[in-house]
Amino acid sequence: MSRRQALPAPRVERRSRLAPAEFFREYYRRNRPVVIEGLMEDWPARTRWTPAWLAEHFGDETVEVMAGRDAQELPDLHADRLRRDVPLRELLARFDGVPANDMYLVARNSLLLRDAFRPLLEDLRAPEGYIHPDLREPDRVHLWLGPAGTLSNLHHDHLNVLFCQVWGRKQVWLAPSWETPWMSNVRGFYSAVDVLAPDLERFPDFARVALHTVEVGPGDTLFIPVGWWHALRALDPSLSVTFVSFEQTPGMNTCWREGWLGATPSEEHR
Repeated sequence: MSRRQALPAPRVERRSRLAPAEFFREYYRRNRPVVIEGLMEDWPARTRWTPAWLAEHFGDETVEVMAGRDAQELPDLHADRLRRDVPLRELLARFDGVPANDMYLVARNSLLLRDAFRPLLEDLRAPEGYIHPDLREPDRVHLWLGPAGTLSNLHHDHLNVLFCQVWGRKQVWLAPSWETPWMSNVRGFYSAVDVLAPDLERFPDFARVALHTVEVGPGDTLFIPVGWWHALRALDPSLSVTFVSFEQTPGMNTCWREGWLGATPSEEHR
């Protein structure tokens, strides 16, 4: 193991009631992750969307899940093969079992855009000053739902993401974009390394990566900057909502792609 991985994992900063102006100045524009407390206090979803309530009101509605994930190495790379339609109550019934990664409702479902589920948008609030208030535009808001044990393995996104934890807890690992040369970027935005059990004989460069770690719980909001590698594992049955339509987006994603944000020499090898 490298000296970097032997050191304590860097922690992600946690802030309470962070003013939007400071958020954009200190984190969004500087491409730095942060956990923000207090942005979800006015969400009806936090108390209304219990598994029992969802089963009662939407249990017979069909949802698209990724199923059979436990039998597939790197299941996130095989979403089309694992796609399956099930009644929502079938997914919710998994919440009482042992932790497993076998069935997961992920963002590609675009659940909140379907007519049957659009009423759920009324129970969300775009964090004022952070996110564009119109949530009915396509792809501005997504939902993630699954039992304890679901894992989104190491990947990065082409957009900044505001990750909002409605209920349950998730363990999150993050690494900045300049760690990309050591991430075994096997295809697209994904790493071939299993974050839960890295095989350093197969992927020796991963020993150089200093992963940031943080746990997010109910009411926590995590800013995941564009380009940052991240993995998320549900410690409990979990429901999360993500936003990508930030109020101030003056070419920030383009800036990252062209290496203007916090660039280091290693980013030349992306």
